[in-house]
Amino acid sequence: MEHSARATNKENRRQRILSAARATLARDGVDGLTVRKLAGEAGVTVPTIYNLIGNKEELLRRLLGELVSRAEEALSTVESDDPIEATARVVGALAKLFTDDEDFCRAALRAGQSLQSSGQDHGAPHIWRRSAQIAEKICLDAARAGLLRGDCNPARIAERAYDSYRIAAIDWLDGVIVAADFERNALIGFYLCLAADARPGFRRSLISRINTLDLDQSPRPALKRRPSA
Repeated sequence: MEHSARATNKENRRQRILSAARATLARDGVDGLTVRKLAGEAGVTVPTIYNLIGNKEELLRRLLGELVSRAEEALSTVESDDPIEATARVVGALAKLFTDDEDFCRAALRAGQSLQSSGQDHGAPHIWRRSAQIAEKICLDAARAGLLRGDCNPARIAERAYDSYRIAAIDWLDGVIVAADFERNALIGFYLCLAADARPGFRRSLISRINTLDLDQSPRPALKRRPSA
């Protein structure tokens, strides 16, 4: 019983540390996060952080890993045989993830950027890999279904489509756009890439969806750029 209580208390402190880290990263960026500052925010000692989690890089890896797990879960039920609908479901699932827990997602994405730029991402979960794989699958499925002319390699189309998604996600991370704009920008970019090699009927469907997304756009308040790693 006593052992169980100690384990529960240990886990509570670990979660308190991670919660404080998410808030600090979302507010101040990676440079604003130090183990000493985090100890004060979480109400624990510096040795406690090292004992329960590790150094700053380990903390960033934990946050990134949690986001990757959430993204995998969100994307696990978005299968569709229709490339237009599949793209909409994938991007919509990620936009919902961003909206549901904005501070956490910003913190985890910044953690991933910091690990990558510092060369400390070896063995760390790759936040973008799953999105790139899904983009390639959508484009290859469209090619196999005869929806593309075949003038372009579908894998290359997927790379450019994925870039559109990633750029929109970084704009959201930096506070340039809101999650709804991320969803719209990512979809329009993806559909335009498919339209470049689409057969006439499929191209008309893509352009129709793009025009609908443009019509749905409404003026949004200017956002203040947030610090980025």
